[in-house]
Amino acid sequence: MFVPDGAESRRGIRIRQWVLRLIAIMFVLLILGIIVFFSAYSGILARAAITDRLQEENERLKRYYYKVQLLEQNLIQTREVVSRMAELAGIDFKFPEFPDDETIFSELDKQRQAVINRSATVAASTPSGLPVQGFISQDFNIDDPDHYHPGIDIACAEGTPVLTTAAGVVTYADFDSTYGYMVVIRHNDSITTLYGHNDSLLVELDQKVSAGSRVALSGNTGISTAPHLHYEIRVNNEPIDPLKEK
Repeated sequence: MFVPDGAESRRGIRIRQWVLRLIAIMFVLLILGIIVFFSAYSGILARAAITDRLQEENERLKRYYYKVQLLEQNLIQTREVVSRMAELAGIDFKFPEFPDDETIFSELDKQRQAVINRSATVAASTPSGLPVQGFISQDFNIDDPDHYHPGIDIACAEGTPVLTTAAGVVTYADFDSTYGYMVVIRHNDSITTLYGHNDSLLVELDQKVSAGSRVALSGNTGISTAPHLHYEIRVNNEPIDPLKEK
């Protein structure tokens, strides 16, 4: 069967286009899979860190209770010796009473609950994950003065909800000449997060926010060449890499 050269060429072009579209779709799916994986992995790491802290506190309480038991045994022996000596000397001496096991366990339960509450508070006020889903368009860099960038840029569509990565209090919610409409949240005495280049702000100064609260809608304000979110984490006012921490 004779096939014209032109028909064969067009069929080859159609095949190549189909293959290219398939490769493009597979690439997009791969990138989305990587983003979802790292977002989930960051949450797992945060929960693992909290679990480790709770286990350490529980071990500390167990060691404390063991020491209390030893002290109780020593106290019983000492009381018997002192009481015997007082009896032989004709002295009316009553040894002070010490807490029973119920009192000791009650105190330990209070300490354990305090540890759990403190760990929950620390977890809620520790930044975890990223404020928006998107592609990292610029990495964290504080080592090169010519390309200094104390946070990460996440490319996303304008109007994407920006979620706070931890509970805290809004310490800045206004327009900045560099970062445009910007929000800064203080999470505790040492940790703050910054969300810049937003289209509009959804929070006010001194407002309390919980983890996952909407604080802004992403945009392209300030010194920016394309829609994205600039995100920073600072500890004692020193910038740290959000990707390494999360």
